[in-house]
Amino acid sequence: MEENIKNKVANQCPYWSMHNSHECKMTKGGLYIPMPEHVDMFCSKPQYSLCHQYLRGCELLKETARKYGFIVDGGRRKYRRVSDRAILSLSVCDASRNLLGLLDDKALTVDLSLGGMRLESSKKIQKDSLVSFQFSPDFSIPNLSGTGEVKWCEPADNAGHFQVGVAFADFELTQAIGSHLGLPMM
Repeated sequence: MEENIKNKVANQCPYWSMHNSHECKMTKGGLYIPMPEHVDMFCSKPQYSLCHQYLRGCELLKETARKYGFIVDGGRRKYRRVSDRAILSLSVCDASRNLLGLLDDKALTVDLSLGGMRLESSKKIQKDSLVSFQFSPDFSIPNLSGTGEVKWCEPADNAGHFQVGVAFADFELTQAIGSHLGLPMM
């Protein structure tokens, strides 16, 4: 499981598919096959977030999310929270996203949003820590994994448990959670 999470570190675009005719999976309702120079510059490199196709896809997702009420205009929160109980395993990682150890293999989400999640764990986790997580096989997207930054951690009502706010670190996870929550994708 930990190796699975480690492999999710974005050294290349998460939408680049070498197994499917070398196409960009960011498009919907069409096909985009980038030129070799584009692949060398963006798709196969960590700077994929500068790609015009990736940026366009991010904007389309934001527009769709706003249309369906997943983005909140005004107020303290950017994204609407949706109550959702899902089991996940939680590991701490260093600044380079290398796993340092398993924290909790039975953490439970309290709610999800496009920007992050609130979860309950038996472990207290330091604010600003990086964590890797993997949802259980019975999640709507089996074994979905990702990384995030701990924004806050406080004692829960349950003795010995903590509630933790985690902000997602990548767009692919935002899109996957949107799909899980029923947001029509681009």
